Amino acid sequence: MIKKGQAAMEFLMTYGWAILVVLAAIAALAYFGVLSPQNLLPERTTFTAPLPSVDTALVSADGTVEVAFRNNVGVPISIDANQTGTADSDDCGTTPAITVVYDGTTYTNGTTTISNGEGFLLSWTCTAGTAGAKFKADSIGFEYTNSETSQTRKHSGTVDGKYQ
Repeated sequence: MIKKGQAAMEFLMTYGWAILVVLAAIAALAYFGVLSPQNLLPERTTFTAPLPSVDTALVSADGTVEVAFRNNVGVPISIDANQTGTADSDDCGTTPAITVVYDGTTYTNGTTTISNGEGFLLSWTCTAGTAGAKFKADSIGFEYTNSETSQTRKHSGTVDGKYQ
């Protein structure tokens, strides 16, 4: 009977040491940043139709957030570069300034008309950060005017990335 107890104890000890080695490996990976959530989460930019984002946002260390869009409204739209954007983000404040780049020209004030199907770049001036640090804007947006109906619409999306 004693032999059966000894075999069970050796079996449990072997598994115990194996589990301890696995836990030590996980702790070492976490300590050196391999398992850091910042490194595991992808950069993501999500703006839906009718003005979808066509690439991930570029977030520079000076706080500029640039997003490339395509006008899929079906008609030309106008964007007023004098407007203050909207944001729900600690990293961006609540009313960031907007700049529009269309056809190679940068517009920091005045209204820009963007043809249907054309791409354009929009940038918000947000809070500066440290290169490599995480940037998150749960809702960042702007207003545009439909040239056919003259209705002004709000458009917003999310940006998850890193300062570069």
